[in-house]
Amino acid sequence: MEPSQDYDTCQIGQQVWMAQNLNEPHFRNGDPIKQAKTLDEWKKAGNTCTPAWCYYDNDPANGAKYGKLYNWFAVNDPRGLAPIGYHVPTDPEWTKLTDFLGGIGVAGAKMKSKSGWNSYTSGG
Repeated sequence: MEPSQDYDTCQIGQQVWMAQNLNEPHFRNGDPIKQAKTLDEWKKAGNTCTPAWCYYDNDPANGAKYGKLYNWFAVNDPRGLAPIGYHVPTDPEWTKLTDFLGGIGVAGAKMKSKSGWNSYTSGG
């Protein structure tokens, strides 16, 4: 299935990453991913091992900026969360990224946007 939107990418070291958060309502095969519209629905999906997504703060207005937030069952589902041509990063890929950025203690701060936060500090 084609992605529901185009994704910009950026190169960090020798790796290419999506430049924004994933925002897909379907698995790669076209099956829908259940939206959890309340905290109770999110908890129920986790308790029943059901793939689900939600908007940050359960506010659809946050979708354009932050994309969708997925639970582990969606991320790890064999139907594939990432669109064709993309994949969910592996632990070694995350380690390569954090190592390139100076280690886990500083990598988060280096990737943090300088806008969109209640306050920006150098911390991750």
